[in-house]
Amino acid sequence: MKVLISNILLEQVQTKSLRIKDTLRDIFCSMQKVMIYLSLLTVCSSSFADKFVEQSVKITALDGFVLSAQLVPGAKGAAGVLLLHDCQHSAENYSALYAALSQQGLHVLALDLRGYGRSQNGIYSQAKIRQQADDIVGYQGELAALMLHWRKDVFKAFQYLKTQMKNNQTISIVTSGCSSNQAIYLAEKTAIKSIVMLSPELSYGDKEQFKTLADMPIYLISAKHQTKAMLNTRELFDWNGDAHSMLQVLKGDASSYYLLKHQSYLNDHIATWLSSTLINNE
Repeated sequence: MKVLISNILLEQVQTKSLRIKDTLRDIFCSMQKVMIYLSLLTVCSSSFADKFVEQSVKITALDGFVLSAQLVPGAKGAAGVLLLHDCQHSAENYSALYAALSQQGLHVLALDLRGYGRSQNGIYSQAKIRQQADDIVGYQGELAALMLHWRKDVFKAFQYLKTQMKNNQTISIVTSGCSSNQAIYLAEKTAIKSIVMLSPELSYGDKEQFKTLADMPIYLISAKHQTKAMLNTRELFDWNGDAHSMLQVLKGDASSYYLLKHQSYLNDHIATWLSSTLINNE
């Protein structure tokens, strides 16, 4: 009887041991699959990152002035984004944003506006205007004269991006601070799919021109304590009737580029939103 009980107990122990071994084997196989998946994901991510190619390009304006820009080619058949900086920075400061846009497969052209970044010479230079100005009124007057060239320059950049895309897809525009009115001027002249404005600096006339445009998706971002910009975003958002439009008001007083620097997640949010608007209603 004791021998029988011992045999039964031994069989139960052996059975449990086999089950434990099977369970451990299943866990090990699952871990192997996870490791293989992670390895493939890493390779795919690295391969996509390797495709990110930023090119410095030159664009000749109508008056012969040479504009500088950063071109990031997108996927074949993809839409495009024209990116304009604010009046305290240049295109290279927005590299995190056009990298995020590139991750969406979009074609991107980040333009140095005339007088800024690499789009400067002895005649057109914001830095030189600042150095030579006798007072703030003189500086603002000279800067306004410089900015009169931007409308034609931006349209030339738009045309350049269109030719580089080599397809019939649409283009959206991202603006920041003082360049925000260029989105309005461009939309008056040609078809724009959607607009992003960071801390828009707009005159009364600019806002009235905006109200004459056909409704399109617009993403408006400002800080709460940048009062003028915040009020501009609210006015434009209230007037706009597109269902895809968004208004985002953040705490603090950061403006334009600093919104993206302090809240880096905004780069991905903007890129994702733009990608969705460029796909919708194609």
